[in-house]
Amino acid sequence: MANTYAANFGDVVKHGVLCEAVLRERPSRYVESHGGRLDYDLAELEPGPGGVWDFLELAPGDSELDASTYAQLVRRQAGTRGRPGRYPGSIGLAAALLPAASEVVAFELLAASATDLAEGLAAMGRSATVEVADGLTGVCELARPGDLVLLDPFHVHARGNDFTAAEAFAVLATRGVGTILWYAIYDSTESDAWISDLISSNVTCGWRGRLIGDTAEGGLAGCGFLTAHLSSESEIAASSIVEALARTMSPVRPGLRVD
Repeated sequence: MANTYAANFGDVVKHGVLCEAVLRERPSRYVESHGGRLDYDLAELEPGPGGVWDFLELAPGDSELDASTYAQLVRRQAGTRGRPGRYPGSIGLAAALLPAASEVVAFELLAASATDLAEGLAAMGRSATVEVADGLTGVCELARPGDLVLLDPFHVHARGNDFTAAEAFAVLATRGVGTILWYAIYDSTESDAWISDLISSNVTCGWRGRLIGDTAEGGLAGCGFLTAHLSSESEIAASSIVEALARTMSPVRPGLRVD
């Protein structure tokens, strides 16, 4: 399995924002740096505090989350804690929302996951290219204005063949490419000073958001976003989803807040 952390708190937050952006941007091409699998068997996963099971149980208490695009898509496949189904990965969610003519391009280091993606997208009738390659280099070589790119590295400062995720974001933003960088926060004391340290003031950045708690429940204290060249509608929807998650998930994620 490419991602043993699938369906955890970080995925819930990442995918909640991603769904709203894809729905509004309607890109002609969706490009992802770390593809993973099309979906995951929830019987083999432990989503942990704030993961998909907590989301599905708590979301009905918040009208915005309950009606969110993410909630609607996940409910179709996830089942229940007692009878778990499948959890869609980011490419599965994006492919379900993209216009029919839109293409998917994904990079994945594991051949088995790349095969799963290619076969699953073909079965959906979705035009797609899946490459077994370093995704940070791949998106920087390939992406162009009109695309929507998701960068979701395990660590935002980890270097691929040529770039860190922060450097890749700067390259794409400078080029005018619609980009979402999701990053994990492993310690509640981590700051986001690296953004101004590593990304030039000449780079056009859009919405920035961090959702963080007091403890590293399930391995993560929180997660953050940095975007470029998204519509104002996407930025507003992303911010609204993160705020809704902060107020709804606080019973299972102590001290959860938008930072």
